[in-house]
Amino acid sequence: MPSLEEYLSYLERQLHLDRGAKEKILQEIRSHLVESAADFHQKGYSPEESIALAIARFGEAEKVAKMMRQVYVESANQAVLAALLPVALTMAFKWVILPFLERVGSWQGNSTPAITISLALLALLIPGLTMRRWRYGYAAWAFFSLIAIAQM
Repeated sequence: MPSLEEYLSYLERQLHLDRGAKEKILQEIRSHLVESAADFHQKGYSPEESIALAIARFGEAEKVAKMMRQVYVESANQAVLAALLPVALTMAFKWVILPFLERVGSWQGNSTPAITISLALLALLIPGLTMRRWRYGYAAWAFFSLIAIAQM
């Protein structure tokens, strides 16, 4: 069974992520393994046996690295979507909803329908702002939407 440093070194080579992400992941795994080894040591195992048992319980480095890569890629995809969402929603608002309102009636002279619909759309943000992962995307959408409204 490899030592803790050998296991972490092998795991690091398997991760194929940027340096910051690797360091964060490896630091978290190290602390978990040290804590687990301390538990085994309290149960009467030698320090070497404790590390070996902690590593065996944690899993093979290849499988752990594969799971970590999947989590990291999913997080990166969600970040890209969260960045794209405000722009897409603002473009739809400015080029689809506002022209539709213009065709419905002379709302530029009477801004009440536009303001009402804008407030209704912004009210949809309340659930989004409470969702932890999407709150920045929704806040950016609200900001860009207000800019689009201001340009009318």
